[in-house]
Amino acid sequence: MNRTEQILAAAEQCMRLKGFHQTSIQNIAREANVSVGLIYKYFTNKESIIEALVFNITQRLKDRLNDDLEKIAKSGGQARLPLFSAGLVPREVENDIVLLMEISSESMRNPRIMQIMTNAWQNLKDNFIAKEQALHPEKDSNIIHTRLYVLSLIIDGIIIRRSMKQREIAPSFVPFFDGIINDVNNTVVKQ
Repeated sequence: MNRTEQILAAAEQCMRLKGFHQTSIQNIAREANVSVGLIYKYFTNKESIIEALVFNITQRLKDRLNDDLEKIAKSGGQARLPLFSAGLVPREVENDIVLLMEISSESMRNPRIMQIMTNAWQNLKDNFIAKEQALHPEKDSNIIHTRLYVLSLIIDGIIIRRSMKQREIAPSFVPFFDGIINDVNNTVVKQ
């Protein structure tokens, strides 16, 4: 692990434990076991650390989604995204999304963080749409956009419910969720 990766790993750890606002450059330096001055050699300020961290998280999410979509394509559509397993959202994905939500809360006060987050969400959206269109060229773009929108709303809701209210999702939700996705696909096709 190089110094940049070390600093970003420490920043991620601190933000997971303390939250965005309670994480300082000093906390990150302590966690990374480096001096504050060394952090400023690699990053100009906390925002630049956030930008690099958000980029890394976004890349992890894209890589995971791309791998999952490739598995589905190779299975002839028989496999399902791990998202639709008993846990609904894998913990590592959930943890990444929770951290992005935590960072997003600062975007209401900080235009630079808002731009970083807007770019990250657009990057994830563009990746999903491009992969879906490549795997399903026959599928209308309205279907893909609608599926993404519905999935995003539900995933965000699941994560908020599970992580912030400490509630598990009822097992009966998975078939219900499948029904919603089927309804979305069928309704958009008919329009």
